[in-house]
Amino acid sequence: MIIKNKDDSQARIDYLSDLLERDFPDEKKRLVDRELKNLYSGKKGEETSAYYLDFDFKQKKNWVLIHDLRLEHDGDVAQIDHLLIGRMLDIYVIESKNFNYGVSISDEGDFSYFYENRPYSIPSPIAQNERHIRLLERLLNDNGLLPTRLGITLRPNYRNIVLISPQSRLTKPKKGLYDCSAVMKADKFLERFNNDINDDSLSSVMSLAKVISQQSLYTFANKLVLMHKPITINYMAKFWLEESDVVVAEPDTGYTTGMPKCPKCGKEMIRRSAKKGKNPGKEFFGCSDFPKCRGAVAAVSDSKPDKSESNPVDESVPDCPKCGASMVKRITKKGENNQKEFWGCNKFPKCRGTISIS
Repeated sequence: MIIKNKDDSQARIDYLSDLLERDFPDEKKRLVDRELKNLYSGKKGEETSAYYLDFDFKQKKNWVLIHDLRLEHDGDVAQIDHLLIGRMLDIYVIESKNFNYGVSISDEGDFSYFYENRPYSIPSPIAQNERHIRLLERLLNDNGLLPTRLGITLRPNYRNIVLISPQSRLTKPKKGLYDCSAVMKADKFLERFNNDINDDSLSSVMSLAKVISQQSLYTFANKLVLMHKPITINYMAKFWLEESDVVVAEPDTGYTTGMPKCPKCGKEMIRRSAKKGKNPGKEFFGCSDFPKCRGAVAAVSDSKPDKSESNPVDESVPDCPKCGASMVKRITKKGENNQKEFWGCNKFPKCRGTISIS
């Protein structure tokens, strides 16, 4: 049974993607790009493992699944990708890793991942997951979350598991003292799980003493979910960026917009029409950064409007033929039609829809 699914990370992906379109130093942009790639990679690895875990365990009433559990305790943090908990308090703490080109474990237990056939050393995910288990154990004990029977607190059996994509290459040592049996491909976990169950059946008489009911299992799992602390990241602070550093990149497109600048923030304005209030249908210039900025300028003035500063008042604004967004009157800066006016989509450069003005 699934108790919690993974938190949606799309908002973070969108934020970082938008940040990359801004104009700031290249060395910081590389950090943002790497953060975005790591986020994509981690998301893919967790989704792959979650697919196999959900397929094998979502119908099992004696087991519960918790995806993406972030715990904080005594100043420490554990980001647990997956938890599988059974009625006999077997707790599988599962770490997901996404290695596109494979991972290798040496005889000494050192981990390396491959990129373009070159190995790169990485910290041991087994050791990382062991730290997660220790924090989880402390949190459960200190907060009195473990089930009890006859006044006696039941102690879980923690199992450390690291899953990688079935498409990745996994190389384990053929000798050596390091136990790397915790690392396996995601599609092989059910086989490992069944072997554990068969081994536990040999001591089932002793284990029955700590079997909890299904309701107690669900209650225990939901208490854990209530301890979840969703991650919040201030990317501006993380990458040492100031608001003044991150401005919209304005590539040399060969034309100007011919629009006034916002009196509040200085950004380009867009011709709009009032839809309600005292003057419905009346045109005005509104900041392109609305609703963050509510700067506005009247489109009609006593003086004759300058074509280089605003659109003619009596001319309606067409919709973009490509995406349907409102358009902005622009003026070419070079080429055969230098200084010629035309309509351009206000979502440029994402949309390059144009309409000529005869």
